[in-house]
Amino acid sequence: MEFGDAKLVYRLNHKDDKVWEELFNSYYESLCNHAYRILLDESVTEDIVQEVFVKLWDGRAVFENEKALTVYLYRSVTNNALKYLRDRDVEEVRLKLWSEVEQEMTEEDFSSVVREEVLRKLRELIELLPEERKKIILMSMEGMSGEEIATQLGVTIHTVKQQKYRAYKFIKEQLGSYWSVAMIFFL
Repeated sequence: MEFGDAKLVYRLNHKDDKVWEELFNSYYESLCNHAYRILLDESVTEDIVQEVFVKLWDGRAVFENEKALTVYLYRSVTNNALKYLRDRDVEEVRLKLWSEVEQEMTEEDFSSVVREEVLRKLRELIELLPEERKKIILMSMEGMSGEEIATQLGVTIHTVKQQKYRAYKFIKEQLGSYWSVAMIFFL
């Protein structure tokens, strides 16, 4: 889902059910990963993330663009996770650590959040690929060689290379200037 489109942001701000479902599906996994790094408890993690979406739906927040939305979601998840730790008096050491992170995010934490966002965007773009191209990219990401992919799919190695090239080209075009950021994390 591409939220940079002003029409989609407008529909999101006006509580369009379909856009909200896509928003949830697009961000849920990344937000859960982020919350889990704070809480180390999957069931609480899912509750925290779902609560953020419910409060967002019930609230009156309006977003100018996807960046503002992303910042809001990650900040809300972080704040709610820290509040949970504080209210439950869970592991004071972890709470203290994350409180310090709130004041000054380390380079590693920032990289982790950026990596989650890049992965989220890549998963989103891979879903837009034609079915055969998607299969080839996913198999490649699982570590299969071009020859293994060709054998398993019953196509030539040339077809595999060409489909990978087209997929990378599409992803590069969609990411635009962020392509170099994506490559830093995956090289």
